[in-house]
Amino acid sequence: DLCPRYAARLIEDVTVGPSPPWLRDRLLSVGQRPINNIVDITNFVMLEMGQPLHAFDFDRLAGGRIVVRRAREGESFVTLDQKARRLTGDMLMICDGDKPVAVGGIMGGLNSEIEAGTSRVLLESAYFAPTSVRKTAKTLGLATEASHRFERGVDPEGTVAALNRAARLIAELGGGRQVP
Repeated sequence: DLCPRYAARLIEDVTVGPSPPWLRDRLLSVGQRPINNIVDITNFVMLEMGQPLHAFDFDRLAGGRIVVRRAREGESFVTLDQKARRLTGDMLMICDGDKPVAVGGIMGGLNSEIEAGTSRVLLESAYFAPTSVRKTAKTLGLATEASHRFERGVDPEGTVAALNRAARLIAELGGGRQVP
């Protein structure tokens, strides 16, 4: 009920590195800090199409799968900003086969982030319930570009188009190939 649409695509043989100048310049022009070609593509497509995306290092996902569930009351999770978050049972979590890997619609975790050695990327594009994202972001004191967009509502039909756009750019700028 908190995530009525979830789409993902696996991209293999990716090379993580700096983004080309045109991509870095576009992100800097809107106040975004470039990180690497994969993360920068997700941010660029979010700004271009209005659909937040998230990239996971597929090899760090236990069981090679994604499970969307509510947090367990009192569960703890370390977000990409390196802060431990205490969760409540009404928060939406994106998990792998064993553990949480992202707070749905807000921020990913350190345990699945894209790193220099990442070669397989699982790209996520979803529609998260706006009220859930708003409540979770406020409770955690964690406002992000993604949470702002989800709080205001994104187009559920735009998830796949944004996923396709980002996957094409990752293949182009990261040398990867999409897994059918």
